[in-house]
Amino acid sequence: MKKNAFKLCFISVFGLLNSVGSFAQQDFTLYNMEVVPQRMYANPAFFPSYSKVNIGLPVLSSDYVSFTNSGFKYSDLVQHQGDSLSVNVNNMLSKLAKNNYINSSVRIDLLSFGFVAKEKNYFSFNVTEKVDINFMYTKGLMQFLADGNGAPGVIGQQQDISLGLNATHYREYGLGYSRKINDKWTVGGKVKYLYGMENVSTGQSSASIYTDPNSFAITAKSNIDINTSGVSSNAFTGFDPVNYAFKKKNNGAGLDLGGTYKLDDKWSFSASVIDLGFITWNDSTNQSYQSHTTNQNFTFRGVDVNNTNNLTQNIGDSLKNAFKIDSVHKKYTTFLPTQIYLGGNYNLTEKTKAGLLLYGQFFDGTLHPAASVSFSQRFGRWFNYSLSYSAYNRSYNNVGLGIALNLGPIQIYTVSDNLLGAIFPQNTQNLHVHFGINMTFGRKLDKDKDGISDKKDKCPDVAGLKQFEGCPDSDHDKVPDKDDMCPTDSGSVALKGCPDRDGDKIIDLSDSCPDAAGLLEFNGCPDKDGDKIIDKKDECPDQPGSIEMKGCPDKDGDKVRDKDDACPDVPGPESNKGCPETTLHLINSSDVMLQGAAIRKDGTFAFDYLPADSLAVFKLTDANDSIKARSELTVVVNGAKRSVFKDSTGGLYRFKIEKPKPAQEVAVKLDAKEAEVLKKAFDNLEFNSGKDIIKPQSLSSLEELAKLMAKKPGWHLKISGHTDNVGNANANMILSKKRAEAVKKYLVSKGVAADRFKVEWFGGTKPIASNKTEAGRQKNRRVEMLITE
Repeated sequence: MKKNAFKLCFISVFGLLNSVGSFAQQDFTLYNMEVVPQRMYANPAFFPSYSKVNIGLPVLSSDYVSFTNSGFKYSDLVQHQGDSLSVNVNNMLSKLAKNNYINSSVRIDLLSFGFVAKEKNYFSFNVTEKVDINFMYTKGLMQFLADGNGAPGVIGQQQDISLGLNATHYREYGLGYSRKINDKWTVGGKVKYLYGMENVSTGQSSASIYTDPNSFAITAKSNIDINTSGVSSNAFTGFDPVNYAFKKKNNGAGLDLGGTYKLDDKWSFSASVIDLGFITWNDSTNQSYQSHTTNQNFTFRGVDVNNTNNLTQNIGDSLKNAFKIDSVHKKYTTFLPTQIYLGGNYNLTEKTKAGLLLYGQFFDGTLHPAASVSFSQRFGRWFNYSLSYSAYNRSYNNVGLGIALNLGPIQIYTVSDNLLGAIFPQNTQNLHVHFGINMTFGRKLDKDKDGISDKKDKCPDVAGLKQFEGCPDSDHDKVPDKDDMCPTDSGSVALKGCPDRDGDKIIDLSDSCPDAAGLLEFNGCPDKDGDKIIDKKDECPDQPGSIEMKGCPDKDGDKVRDKDDACPDVPGPESNKGCPETTLHLINSSDVMLQGAAIRKDGTFAFDYLPADSLAVFKLTDANDSIKARSELTVVVNGAKRSVFKDSTGGLYRFKIEKPKPAQEVAVKLDAKEAEVLKKAFDNLEFNSGKDIIKPQSLSSLEELAKLMAKKPGWHLKISGHTDNVGNANANMILSKKRAEAVKKYLVSKGVAADRFKVEWFGGTKPIASNKTEAGRQKNRRVEMLITE
């Protein structure tokens, strides 16, 4: 019984004494001090600035102490009243939460060093002695200690008087590596071997007390679960420093992970997870203490004043039986208090930045959050400072300061997340200090921090890329900004970094039509029809025209654009839609106008393309009186003049167009190969839309036909042009003639005599398929060829 009581007393004293030492590890202010290598302990992806080799002086390179009490500060309990001090327990109790924490941490680097390899890699190593203590106490326990069990508001209520403790002393052997993946991403990690020395940790421990409001009987309930290692009464018997420092059987592993991302020259972000790890305690000094019976009760109903014999012995035996504790030796595992950092920074200037840091630490099964804002500035390579304001552990008066001084190869730094704690410790819940001395070598002047020394940097005042000798490429187009005519828009090397969306070799900056390929003479705008009028100002972009006609053609020169001209081949005033005022029209038997013709200078009317074997009926419209009075007119029909007399009925001029006698044509009987040449020429024959220009892909077939005709000098070729019925009949007739003549012209150019051809045209008068469908109209648009003797 005495031995167990000693152990429990030792555990309690150990926890209470150590709980006032310092706070669980955090480094809000140091996080943004770029010149201090120890900030990598908060994020292993951080790359050292200005130095290639960093060596920490043993024991002096990184000394860290922190303390916090989330429940109350000293001045909440002890207060001044004039020249004297008083204890205000009620005020202290009013500051408490249901569960409160006293946390502390000590870190001392025994050995540390790191070095840069090939500019993109950083290797580091550290051996660090660490003590972490997290102590939990309840508000119910403090009320019970202050007021007892009979205070108003307590009697008749279950009071939680639990305690929780996780105190660990261990050594960390860490091997870290970080790498610059590219200009934006850096990643890093650290693997750690953990060597445990002492530990006290409570598992599912709990304690409560209840006072009956009627009988005032006190009922206590407890469940004890405590694991210890290296703190038993004989733990240091026959102490051997070597065995203590290296040969304990408490082994563990840990992992730190981190990353940084540079969005642009202003914004950067970082994240890390620290102390993912565990220690398995398997030392011979391990002792675990557990309640023999879970949630055992003990009720004390008072003392019988008439029977006080052996009173103390009786009460002691009752307590012993009720709260029997089993002591066992066993292996157990504890986990490190994992930490999370999420940071964001904004560069106000090249040397000044503002930062926001979110932090969380896991212990007692709970995430304990914090937040910090900071302002950092550096002066050359010799001085760097950082100011911070942090909110954590229910405390909001934490103003931090960190300074780092570089004196040649010697770096001295000191950091605190709470200056108030150093000046007025009685008025703060948090104390924190981190200081050290490093040796730094291979320092190079790099004002823009792009990893390229100013001596080799062609752009020393702005961060850039190695491939461009330290100059930036803001738009990532492989053209450095100093040579880039368009540094914010991605372009090509050939165009000095400027974009050219339409691919016309004219940069968008100088291109009046950046989305349509055009010509240099028109500032990048297109002119499809080549009439020297850019398309966006050309009302007829597919047909060459004049500036006066806004880019549209006027074939008859009457100042009426063809698309607005009812008689595009005959000049006429705009008031008459481009037709002459005196016209003669051809009327078919259904009295439907087919075409018109202008009066010639010699007084005749000409209709060059009238179908043979049909009745021609003429009338005059808008004619002057002298023409209307004529009973006889001279017209030119199919190239021949003839007189036409006015009909007695209706004043019409009628005549019969005689069908010419067909010439004697004998088709040549072709063999299979010759027939294939003729068929290929017919099948492949294509013209530009609405024109008589043969498409280039049709010429090879016609050339084969010309070679065949050259071999057969007795052969003749009849060429017949046809169209569909879409559009003006007169225009179709002209188009069918021109296309038939175009075929003749090409064959003549290949050496076939002109008198071996007969050309005829029929417009849309001889369809071979229905004009009601596109397929039928396509068949009707054709040039037929027949070889005759």
